[in-house]
Amino acid sequence: MNGFTRRKEQKKEGVRQAAIVLFKTYGFNKVSINDIAQKAGVSQVTIYNHFGSKDELVHDIVKTVFLSCMEKYRAIIKGDKTFPEKMEIIVFEKTELTSQYHGEWMQTVARSYPQIQQFIENIWMQEVNRLMIDFFAEGKKQGYVNPELSSEALLLYFEILRKGIFASSDLIARTGNSEKLMRDLISLSLYGLVGRKE
Repeated sequence: MNGFTRRKEQKKEGVRQAAIVLFKTYGFNKVSINDIAQKAGVSQVTIYNHFGSKDELVHDIVKTVFLSCMEKYRAIIKGDKTFPEKMEIIVFEKTELTSQYHGEWMQTVARSYPQIQQFIENIWMQEVNRLMIDFFAEGKKQGYVNPELSSEALLLYFEILRKGIFASSDLIARTGNSEKLMRDLISLSLYGLVGRKE
């Protein structure tokens, strides 16, 4: 990589990081290209040259954050902790993410950008399902997941939950803005209505 290309990439990454800080603080809707340009110390033209539009920049940010989360989840699932400990960490990470971006993360991912929806669906089909199968297999070995349940049934169950939440903007808002509600839903999905039996 020559000096010009390196500087260009550094400037693009500077814009990306400035946008992430502003989007986390104020949400996607309230931040303008001008705000990002001032924060990054570049012109608006520079941002348009690198990203094309604000929508494309948002798409880039969501993609970057989503892939970063995937790496975290992969490391958690492959780690040494027990199944419930891993589930707790993953839920905490997810609720922390949804509380950032001024509460707009789930609405943005689920509703506003078809490209983002397609990107996430592709990752889900290619990578997340494989990770979940490994995760559930570990849960079965540790006695937390019913060993009689097939991987297909478990994946379908969580797909129903995921798509059910994303089917309504009201459900997205309610689950995205309440850490306790998100934890309760995870508890229901793991232990059902009866609750965990020690």
